[in-house]
Amino acid sequence: MIIKDKVLQQVPLAEGGEGVIFEYNNQILKIFKDTVDKKEKFEKVKRLIGKNLPKNVIKPLEVLYNEKSQFIGYSMAKIAGEEFKRLTNKKFIKMNNTSTKDLLKMLVELKNTLIKLHSQNIYISDLNDCNILFDKNYNIYFIDVDSWTIDEYKCSVCMDSFKDPLLIADNFSKGTDSYAFSILIFKILTKLHPFGGTMDPDINILERMVKKISVIDNNRVTVPKTIIKWSFISPKLLGELQENFTTDNRVLVDGSLEDFAKNLEYCKTHNVFYYSKFNECPLCNADAKLVIAPQRLKTIGGIPYILLVFGDDIKTILSYNTYLNMDGFITNKQTGDKVLFEFSNRYYFSEDGMIQYKITDKEVIANNNGKKYTFDKINKSNVIVKDNRFYYNSLNNNLVEVTMSPQGNSNKTLTKTSFNSVLEVYDDKNYLICNSYDNMKIININGYNYVYKNTDKILNYGIHHDSVTKRWLFIIENEKSEFKTFVFDKNKVIYESDEIKYSNALNNICFSNNIIFKPSDSMIKAFSYEKNTYKDFVCEIVNEDSSLSKNGKKFTVFNEKEIYEVG
Repeated sequence: MIIKDKVLQQVPLAEGGEGVIFEYNNQILKIFKDTVDKKEKFEKVKRLIGKNLPKNVIKPLEVLYNEKSQFIGYSMAKIAGEEFKRLTNKKFIKMNNTSTKDLLKMLVELKNTLIKLHSQNIYISDLNDCNILFDKNYNIYFIDVDSWTIDEYKCSVCMDSFKDPLLIADNFSKGTDSYAFSILIFKILTKLHPFGGTMDPDINILERMVKKISVIDNNRVTVPKTIIKWSFISPKLLGELQENFTTDNRVLVDGSLEDFAKNLEYCKTHNVFYYSKFNECPLCNADAKLVIAPQRLKTIGGIPYILLVFGDDIKTILSYNTYLNMDGFITNKQTGDKVLFEFSNRYYFSEDGMIQYKITDKEVIANNNGKKYTFDKINKSNVIVKDNRFYYNSLNNNLVEVTMSPQGNSNKTLTKTSFNSVLEVYDDKNYLICNSYDNMKIININGYNYVYKNTDKILNYGIHHDSVTKRWLFIIENEKSEFKTFVFDKNKVIYESDEIKYSNALNNICFSNNIIFKPSDSMIKAFSYEKNTYKDFVCEIVNEDSSLSKNGKKFTVFNEKEIYEVG
């Protein structure tokens, strides 16, 4: 199929290391960059088109050429879905009522597809939680198939945190897929990487993978208290996973996974399915919980706290004035207004409840006093909502501030952005944007640029503004589970470190008066980068999943179903 040049001049849906993705005639086009070996890709794409692959593999449909009859890429079916990685997010799981039974259904389908692919001498090779999608009915789809190992055509890339330490060069096999699949199973079911947690002295994930130091049955490793221990998994499945992690044997878990998926019992106490062949819930038997009714005022280690928000109707808290209720409605705490939650979307209210925001992959939909406004944005780019203002990446690669009022709305362009960017906005004069390019990142702080020559993919990030010093904290996690911490004053880096490790979500951290505050199990950890000193504050209501904010001397602690004021 010939693709005209004007098609390639439209705004792409996504961009990766090898190519750019466009939507065209209800199909998806992958256009390879000039840095790719197009001769090899052409042969590999033709081979894939001729293969009889499972229906959930989004394979090439047609070879694409430009107007000069040069090979440029391929077309494929258009699907809607979320990355498997979302299934490790507890809030996403809670909001979508995703159970262990749903997770196992997808994992079994994934396993069955692997067996079919291996029978055709095909290995996914770069199997990870970013190149498998799932939809609202928990159907799964394999993408990025042109990177797979197919016959004599090898895969050249692999995410380090899923990479088999036994892999030599590019000799991917059933064993390397089995190892990556085992990591995926454990991570999806427990919300923890099998080589996660911390040690004393600590060893990074990649070194522990080589040394076979997993979290299973290992008292040398400490895991967050918010992680539900894996005793709910069937012993046989857990044993096969452990075998892959701690020996040189490689087993593609099959019968044990099917057995676990077919034998599930629900524990109302822990809201989790466990292996039904246990005579009782192993979580209850091992670690029973004492449920104490919330109190209005209490003192913990001399630090008082007040319970601000709680209620039987709250399923999970989204922000100070917004929560998901037990019936599946996004609810405004102040007004009681409700919006039915839809899969994969995000929702916000203004403080007075008069403006309702719905954020989809491609749009910001604002309902302002009964009038509906729609704003097109870069696909899956983040949106920052601040009461009656919001900030988004337009299709013209601009960061735009939109102010909503009863009379309508007004727009203001703040600065340019790249197609691949992450950002946080404090107000129209204080923002941080990290624009990623193939060989560098340009960090724009309030209009001042800092060039960071780094090619790592940003897997996770946290951006936090210090309202006291007007400085910015920027934390990056790459594909190797390595962290980089920056503190910026305008475009000047005043602190930089790759030694600080984070076990909690990077957006749950608080940054105030040059102190980095991290939520931990029963405490808040404070780090002064100026003095290079740590201090811990005991606080039993805080856990690894808490989100912190600070106003003066007081913290606001956001838990799953309660909000507290501490101090």
